[in-house]
Amino acid sequence: MMPGSVGRQTAAYRQGLVLGLTMAELMLLLVFCLLIALGVALATERAKRDAAVERLQNAEAAAASQQALVDTIKRNAHLAELLERTAQSGSAREIDEFWRKLVESDEIVEALERQGVSRAALREDSAYFGKMQRLRDNGIDPDQAARGAALASAVDKLLVDSPSMRNPEALAALIQKGLSASNRQDEREQNGHTWPPIINLSEADGYFFATRSAELTADFAAKLRTAVVDRLLEIGRSFDVDVIEVIGHTDERPVTSGLSNLDRQLSTVMSGASDVGLLQPADNAGLGLARAVAVVKVLSAEPRLSDFRIIPLSGAQLVGTDGRLTRWDERGDVRELRRIEIRMRKSN
Repeated sequence: MMPGSVGRQTAAYRQGLVLGLTMAELMLLLVFCLLIALGVALATERAKRDAAVERLQNAEAAAASQQALVDTIKRNAHLAELLERTAQSGSAREIDEFWRKLVESDEIVEALERQGVSRAALREDSAYFGKMQRLRDNGIDPDQAARGAALASAVDKLLVDSPSMRNPEALAALIQKGLSASNRQDEREQNGHTWPPIINLSEADGYFFATRSAELTADFAAKLRTAVVDRLLEIGRSFDVDVIEVIGHTDERPVTSGLSNLDRQLSTVMSGASDVGLLQPADNAGLGLARAVAVVKVLSAEPRLSDFRIIPLSGAQLVGTDGRLTRWDERGDVRELRRIEIRMRKSN
């Protein structure tokens, strides 16, 4: 073969190549690239599908939860009516606010359950408050209705236990007394408290004991039997209390006497076998108690106070006239601190 013929054959062969590849090889390469692109596209679509399925499942779970809540609401006529009225308003803000309150209420109920409050108890309380609201809507005061029912029950019991009270006049007087006490109670609640006032008898106001002693002056004893007893009876009627607490207070000056005999002599003084002048306190706590005992003996001898329990107590030098603990910086002669306080309360 001639050299020129070989060169022409090689040139002809190269004319059928693209980038050194034959057409068949090039087509195979294109098919491979297309398959890779298709695989990537399929993987992307599969990921999108999985995400869509997950969102759908979450939406179904939320819908099921909300459906359970809606079913619960439908069983409550009041809530169902409120929900329907809110939905009809067409306001997205009102609907969101309604659902927010429901979610908060559910969280509150769950918190109460964790603290041991059952849903049954909550339903009972809700029913009770609903009844109270219906009474108010009809112009009836629930407190007055309860007191009226209690009064009727008390009258029925009294008629059974005390035949003498079947007299209409006596029964009417007793009911009037109860109503008057109830009105006074309402007035005290409107004024902000229901505590009986404290009676303060201090040396600054002329209520004297003998120096460093528990013996009452004659004027002090006379005031106890008259003005103080009258005031105690008035408070007892107004506040329905039956215990009188007599508290002896002293100033901060230390007591310098010898040994105390209160442990041995208090019982004999309280029983009336010995006079209060026999008591010898050795500190302010004992002096305050001895002075309270002296006042208790006078009040206990008053027949008008026979229905009351009268108890002596000691505040020593610990409590100031403002009701706060003292600061131990007034060790001089302070007449206001040397006092008797009388408090009244209901027996347990």
